[in-house]
Amino acid sequence: MGLSSQYGNIGLNQKGNGFMKIKKMDIVLLILSIVLCAGIKLIFHACAPKEDGGWMACHWAEQAIFANGIILVLSAILRLFVKSSYKTGIAMAMTATAGITLLIPNVMIKLCMMKEMRCHSVMHPAVMVICILLVIACVADIWVHFTKEVNPSGGGKTA
Repeated sequence: MGLSSQYGNIGLNQKGNGFMKIKKMDIVLLILSIVLCAGIKLIFHACAPKEDGGWMACHWAEQAIFANGIILVLSAILRLFVKSSYKTGIAMAMTATAGITLLIPNVMIKLCMMKEMRCHSVMHPAVMVICILLVIACVADIWVHFTKEVNPSGGGKTA
């Protein structure tokens, strides 16, 4: 049941008892988004500052990934509170955001010159793995939604 206001139905997901129906995929997307957002700052961060206090190029890639991570976390949190049809749209946006985040290190923002640096050996692979998992999870969620829409009975093949 959606929540009506003067602006129309905003699609809040509410059951009769006041609790929301949260699916496993909502939790998976939230966890992956939190791992990306927190991990880029705490675990697989970019290289340390230079001796003169300046930042290497990879620092700015880390900042951009963190900003996109915040968008992904907020989107995943929003999925916890909306109807299924809205979740699909949010999953589409999350797919695009995760795909763009995947391109940030070393494509959009160049990393350090030496391949042995932390940004190449730790940050870039971790971001790639998490973003690919996010894209796969979002595409799977979208696929499930559209296959249910095409075949609402959820049964096998029809003759």
